[in-house]
Formats: sequence, C-alpha cells, structure tokens
Amino acid sequence: KNARSQCNARAPFSMSCVHPFKQHVRNLRVATYRQVQIFAMAKPTIQYFNIRGRAEVMRIALAYKNVDYDVVPVDYPAMKADTITYPFGQVPRYYDDQVDLVQSNVIHRYIGRKYGLLGSNEKQQCAADMVMEGVEALRSKYVALIYQDQLSDTAKEAFWKAHIDKASAQGRNGGTHLALLAGILERAGTGYVAGTSTPTMGDLCLWEMFDLLARVFPNIKEEYPSLAELHTRVAGLPGIKEYLTSPRRPEQPNANNLG
Repeated sequence: KNARSQCNARAPFSMSCVHPFKQHVRNLRVATYRQVQIFAMAKPTIQYFNIRGRAEVMRIALAYKNVDYDVVPVDYPAMKADTITYPFGQVPRYYDDQVDLVQSNVIHRYIGRKYGLLGSNEKQQCAADMVMEGVEALRSKYVALIYQDQLSDTAKEAFWKAHIDKASAQGRNGGTHLALLAGILERAGTGYVAGTSTPTMGDLCLWEMFDLLARVFPNIKEEYPSLAELHTRVAGLPGIKEYLTSPRRPEQPNANNLG
C-alpha cells in the first residue's frame, strides 16, 4: 500500500512506478509463502546431520514430553548460502508452528518454555539456565578433544586432569569442570539441578554431557556417583527410555566417528 501510494503521488501513470511496486508485492508473496510452509506444520521439525551431536538434547526432551517430531537432512550448500533460514550458516535448526530457530541453547530454552522443562518459578528457571551454560562451556572443551585433538591419549590425559579430576576443581579451568556441575546437582537436594521433582532442560543437557564423557572415560561413573545416579534416573524416564533404544537415535555421537 505504501509503495503504491508513493508512486501515485509522484506520477499516477508513470511506468517507473510499476516495477518497484510489483517487486514489493512479489517479495511479500515469497515471504508469506515461506512462512505458510513452515508454520502450517504443527509438528516440530529438527534439521541436523545423522549424528547425535547438538540435536540430541532436543530429541530427548521431545521424547520425554511425548511430542512427535520430524527429522530432515541437511542441505549443506543451502545452509551456507541461505543466511535468512540459517543466519549463522549452521545447524541444528528447529521449526514448528510458531518459530524457526537456530543456535542450540536458544532451541533448548524454547522447548523448555513450551513444554514445561524450565521449572515453575524464576529461581528454578535461572538454575536450569545456569547449568545449561556451564555444560556449554564444558562441551566446547569436549568438542576440541574430539575434533581437534582426535581423542589422542595425550589429549585425553590432559582433559581428565583439567576438567574431570576432582583435585583440579579449584584450579584455573575457566569454570569448565565436572566437579562444579556435580556440586550444583548435589546442593539442589532433589536429584535434579534446579531443585525440581522432575528434570529440566538443565538436567537433560547435563545428562547428555555426562553420557558423552562416560563413553570416553568409563571410570567417570565411579568418580561422580551423583552424576551417575542422574544419568541412570533420566535414562529410565518414560519416553526417554524408549528413545534411547529406538532406531530414531543416531548411532554415532560425533561426525568423525570418535567418542
């Protein structure tokens, strides 16, 4: 409307005003069509590679809440070229009838809010959020161990000393230490990190991080019994228990088949 009004005000019969207006309408139609395509699909959709990776917590959360979802493969050239759909040129991407999102923890928080996985009050929500960020910091070290250091024996030893060995918990580790996360869980007193009676997204993120580390360091369960208990508890929850043994769960945790 504005584009047409401006053209008419300048020269009602000018051909120079026709093309900008038509382009404006065309752009609106394309944008509306894309939104209709996405938002008409009420079922949540996760777009990711065929690994567990950064989509695993999303899958676990949806399984726990008994929410059916679709998984679609990644079109890599489109992911790098289309900065509207993929603002950072990355996946996972998550979309449903309300949103179209990238960035893992943003997606986690959205799922948490929508399906009641962030606690029932501000204190619990902040506690869950705090653990999610603590896990993300530790994950960055894990990713380097897997992809940069290729899980070498030397790198594994250094990772254990810096991020798992309780003797180094008070050292210069940038807050990326499993003992710090275990301490939050233990102080919460309910078996879940936010002091809730059921898991939050913080618990699911911590569960998945511990699951990854236990594959590399099998004796970690003896070192951290409270985290091992959380791992067992969450793995036995309805929905999650079925997902973990189902074909829907990708076999490989990482893209390079390590870990």
